[in-house]
This record gives sequence, structure tokens and C-alpha cells, in this order.
Amino acid sequence: MKKIGILEIIVILAIIITSASIAYKFYSGSESKYEFSGDQMYKCAWICEKILNKKFPLNATIIGRWTATKKPFKGEVEIYNARGGTLYAIYNNTPITIGGEMAYEEDIAASEILLKPVGKSMIVYNVKPIEGRTLNNVYVNLTNDITHSLGLEKYKNLKILDVEVSGDVGVDSTTFSPVQRQMILNKFDADVKKGMNIYFVEKGFIISGTTNLNTLKNLNNYVNSSEVLTSKLKVYIVLNNTLNQIPKEIKDNYAVITLN
Repeated sequence: MKKIGILEIIVILAIIITSASIAYKFYSGSESKYEFSGDQMYKCAWICEKILNKKFPLNATIIGRWTATKKPFKGEVEIYNARGGTLYAIYNNTPITIGGEMAYEEDIAASEILLKPVGKSMIVYNVKPIEGRTLNNVYVNLTNDITHSLGLEKYKNLKILDVEVSGDVGVDSTTFSPVQRQMILNKFDADVKKGMNIYFVEKGFIISGTTNLNTLKNLNNYVNSSEVLTSKLKVYIVLNNTLNQIPKEIKDNYAVITLN
């Protein structure tokens, strides 16, 4: 049997090291677990799903091109869903889809993706039904409940980045015409894509699903309501605080979720 010389050994080692490096890059994504190239869309979408399933908002920087015009694209988007090798996002308040470098059906063919989860932790708690005359009353009452329940007057270090509300909201108001209904749906299209449902009924409408707290306040500008009543609500409060920075009293009384 022919002996392997030092040169052959060096070549074999080089091949092994290169193969290991390529495999590591494929499975780990890159130096950051939130950075992906355009040929890693399935892994990127999988990470997006994990983040979104925990109810954390998710932004991203996308570099690539528009598939329709071939013009370069570089922008910040909010990702609200991920399925297969496609990301579903909001860009300039407009829903778009993002695929990999070879994409042709999606709006954007991405060459680079940097995911930017919003927040470091999240407090989840339940709120009893809230009654008021307007959606703004619900917004104010819920804001006050969050402040008092979490003791934000005492814990000044807690920084809230976002608040999402899950449940139903019944609104008594005048019946909306077809044009008025479509106007509201157009205005809040991005929120509907992200999980808010609006059902128009006689003498009002019902909001269900997951709604941003600020959206309830904004909807108030388009509604002349006479009475509003919510179901029991589940509230997701996104914080720019690590688990260790959250007071023990809060961790003992409420569910706290982290990205990891």
C-alpha cells in the first residue's frame, strides 16, 4: 500500500477544514444567528417563526432587488409571518413578500437579511373586561391598568417598547356603508395582515385577534361609538429589559418570556 506523504495529508486536512467551515456557515447562518444570506431563506423563515410565535415584534433590514423592476432594494421592514422560504412583511405601511436570491413570485429577492427582534423580554398577563364609551376609553383604561398592575410608578427602569392585546372588542355605533367599511379596512390593512380582524355587523363592529394597543386608539378617529365592551384580554408587554433587570415581584406574579 502506498504511504501517504506530508503533501497529501495537508491537502486532506485542507479539504476537511473547508468542508467543516462550509457546513458551519450553512447551519449557523453566519457570525450572528440573526444574519442570513439569500440562499438561507428556509432557515431564516424558521427563526422568524420562532420569534413571532413568542409574540415578539420582528423588524429586518433587507438588501436585494425588486423582482418586477430588477431595481435594487435596501430597506427596513416589519415581518409579521414566515412560511416555507417566504417572509411576509410590511414596508412603508404596505404588505410585501420576500424570497431568496432566485425569487420571482415574491416582491423582493433578498441577498442579505438582518433580523432585528424588538425587545429583550415580554410580560404576559390577563385583564378583566373593560367597558367604555369609546375605543379611546379602552386605550386609557388599559394603559392605566398596565401602569398600576406592573407598578411602573415604582419601577422606573422598565422600558415598554410595544403592547399587543389579544381578545374581542364589541363596538356599538352607526352601521357602516360598504364604502366606509372598505375605507377602514384599507386604512388598517397592515394591522389586519398582522392579526387584527374587523367584522362589521348591524349597528357596529367587532374587533378580534391580536391588536396593537395604539391601533385601538387610532381606530377611535374613524368611529362614532356609543358603547364599547371587551372580552377578557391577554396583554403582551414588550420590554427593553433583560430577565435579570425585571423586578422579582413582577416575575413572581406574571409570566415572563424571553427570546432565548
